[in-house]
This record gives sequence, structure tokens and C-alpha cells, in this order.
Amino acid sequence: MSKQYLSTTVVTDAHDADIFALESTPDYLITTSGDSQIKLWNATSQEHELSRTIETDHKIGIHHISSSKETGLLALCGFDGVISVYNLEDGKFRGKLSSEQTAHWAVRFSSDGEYLAATTLDGKIHVWNMLEEPFTRCGELETKGFSGLCIDYSNDGRFIASGHENGGLYIFSTETARMIHSLPGHVSSVRSVTFSPLSKMLAAGGDSNLITIYDVNSGEQVYSLSGHSRWIMCLDWNFTGEYLLSASFDKTIKIWSIELSSCVATQTESDGPLWTAKWQKTAGTSRPQGFVSAGTDKIIRWYREAAGS
Repeated sequence: MSKQYLSTTVVTDAHDADIFALESTPDYLITTSGDSQIKLWNATSQEHELSRTIETDHKIGIHHISSSKETGLLALCGFDGVISVYNLEDGKFRGKLSSEQTAHWAVRFSSDGEYLAATTLDGKIHVWNMLEEPFTRCGELETKGFSGLCIDYSNDGRFIASGHENGGLYIFSTETARMIHSLPGHVSSVRSVTFSPLSKMLAAGGDSNLITIYDVNSGEQVYSLSGHSRWIMCLDWNFTGEYLLSASFDKTIKIWSIELSSCVATQTESDGPLWTAKWQKTAGTSRPQGFVSAGTDKIIRWYREAAGS
């Protein structure tokens, strides 16, 4: 079985530097870059025109973002190791989260927006309560001392997963604040982790050029997907959990069927290595319809599935 996707909209020079991260919401596609800007693109029109630009104080660029529909907040982390929080609708600055002891790297909101978790360069995970200001740190999880490059919250709120520079891959219980699994399969940096929609599986990828998928409860590796020739920078499940999207430094995007444990589509339109790709969410529903990619060529590409595919 194979699927076909068509590039429908292309925005060139969308930022003045590499586009490191994007986030899809029903109303906006949110992008951020080495140019220190946040840009919100109209997700409801076919042209996906630019709706708003937010200038930030991250002078050397921003590499991770996370948004919460429930609280209307946007969190971003820059190369300065500081996390900034903004209102998504009006771009108002809401506060900074930082530590005197270490720098932060990857951020992720819980599905209800109550908590924000972030990895640190000394191997910890910091957690803040985001419902009241000033935002207060309410937890710290211990890994094994290596820089955390990626993080995710499960949709049911029960788990946090983190991937690390040394290939470490961990799952924590949010109820007990303890590590429940140290997962094998990676000997080099893990750059993306993502829980399946029902929180039953965890996918991970990175410098090994391999995607590994684990059963969250048992910690057992259940799938191994190979096909990329360079680092895997981003992974994202579709709404049903049937397909996994991957973006790589080999300039390709791949769509993987979990049932078949194989690649069913490969997109090669990018002119440079890709930093990120996400399934798109459309207005009025959380069901993804097509996907979006961005990377070193500063181009945003929207895709949709071809009719009859």
C-alpha cells in the first residue's frame, strides 16, 4: 500500500533564518526560527497568509515551541536557555521561566494546559504550574545527567517522556514523579519523542536514523522503522494513531503505516535538511488534514493527501 501527498501551498523566505519548530492549531500554524521571531500563519485559508509576527527577546534564536489550546498560552525556548511565555491570541508577553543552575532546551504543555515541562542541559526535567501567575515550578524529575533534547506529555496526562544527547530515552509517571522505564534502542542523540494519541505507544528518533516504537506500559520495543539516511529531527502521530510522520536531515519526509510497519509515502520537495514537520489541524476539529514541513531552506510547505490515495 502506498499513499500520495501533494504540495498545495509554499511560502518562500518565511523567516530570515532556519525554521527550527512549528506548531499546528485549528486557527494558526505557528513557526519560529533563528531570526528570533514567532510567526502565526492563517490555518483556515488556502493561501495560509501571515496573520501576526511576535518579536521576542531571544536574540540568538528560538528552537522549541509548545502551545495550549486550553489556556491560550504559547511557550518557547531559545538558544539562551530561557523559556518565554506569550498569549497566543494577542501576542502579549506573560513571563519568563529560567534557572540559575542550568539552561533549558525542549518544552511541552500537558494536554489540559495546567503544566509545562522542560528538559535541561544537566539532565533534569523541570515542571511548572501554568494556571496562575507568577508561574511557579512545582516539580523536578531526575534522568541520568545528560542533556535533554526533546520531551512530550502523554494525552492522558499520566506520562512524560524525554530523549537525551547520549541516546537515553526515559518515561516518567506524573503521579509518582518517578522514572518507570529506561528504554533501549538508541546509542546516539534522541531528537524527537512523541506519544500516540491514546497514550499507549511512544515513538522516538534521532541520530541513529532509526525510529523505535515502544509499548508505554511494558517498556517493550514493538516496532523498528528504518529508511532515513540521516538524523531524524521530528516525529508526529496522526489523529487516529495509524500513521507516523517523520522529518529528517536527509531532506525527506516519510509517512509510516504502523499496521504495516513500513513507509507508505516519501516527500522529496525540500531544498535542504528538515528540522520539523507536523500533521495539520483544521478549524472546528482536531483531526489532522495533511501536514506541514519546514527546515534549513526557510520554506514552509503545506501538503494534502491526493484524492483516491
